[in-house]
Amino acid sequence: MLYGGRLGTSLYELGFITEERLSEALARAHGVPAADTHDFEADAASLVPRKLVARFKMIPWRLRGQTLFVGMVDPSDHAAVAHIGYTLGYIVRPLVVPEFRMVQMLHDHFGIDERWRYTDTRSPEATPMPIPRVKDPAEAAAAIDVATTRDEVVSAVLVLGRCYFKRVVFFIVREPWIIGWDGAGEGMDRTRAAALRIPLDLPSVFQGVTRDRTVFVGRLGAEETNRQFLEAIGKKAGTTAAVLPVALRGRVVNLIWGDSGARGAARGGLGQLLAHMQKIPRAYLRIIRARVAEAKREAEVQAGLRKREGEKKEA
Repeated sequence: MLYGGRLGTSLYELGFITEERLSEALARAHGVPAADTHDFEADAASLVPRKLVARFKMIPWRLRGQTLFVGMVDPSDHAAVAHIGYTLGYIVRPLVVPEFRMVQMLHDHFGIDERWRYTDTRSPEATPMPIPRVKDPAEAAAAIDVATTRDEVVSAVLVLGRCYFKRVVFFIVREPWIIGWDGAGEGMDRTRAAALRIPLDLPSVFQGVTRDRTVFVGRLGAEETNRQFLEAIGKKAGTTAAVLPVALRGRVVNLIWGDSGARGAARGGLGQLLAHMQKIPRAYLRIIRARVAEAKREAEVQAGLRKREGEKKEA
């Protein structure tokens, strides 16, 4: 299968296929455009930290407004696309890149060794710190107001959620999936949360909350997707839970799951929690604006440096 990458690389290295034909085949297989090296903008490389580039084996290709096009060997890695977009605040659109070209560009632009090609593994993340249990929701919510990154927002939201639930999971909504990002409480941590992936195109409580932008509190229906999720987190069927949407500019971008453990029921009276959750989209917008302002300042600095360099050459 060409879209696995490795066979295509071998065929190219043996001279059985051109890069153009390989790119066309990969684009058809993945259903996304092929990256064109003529459209690559070197300045875009600075938009994504090297550690994320190395972890996900992707190349920032070009930026158009708030849409960041990224070259990937595996554009179907929705978790990687969601992680980059959520962490950096961009709308991410993947482009497929042949593996051998990715190896070369990672080396040239980021100094990343090509040995990843043979192992195809990601370096482990640092062990996450445990989420503290805070009894005062107002204190927990205040941390959202001072968060300067999206990860800080998530950490604050988990602390807030633990004021109401024994177990909390924070999800990113990334069509066609709902992807686990982080979690805390009974039987849940970042690693377990990151393993959760729920299809949006199948009936479930998550699909309903996302589509209707409504809060759910109660017993999950008998749909297979619900059953599989409950089994994955060790939650007894028939007990109640809460699924809360976070909407930004009319679109649900996150879901927050809360329950009171394997056998416990979700508590009522969540109005205070919902009020505090209004801080989340405001925090996102504040962080996005700060990033845009920072990018503008950096662009102005770079433009000034280029101008001075040109004046020196003319002199």
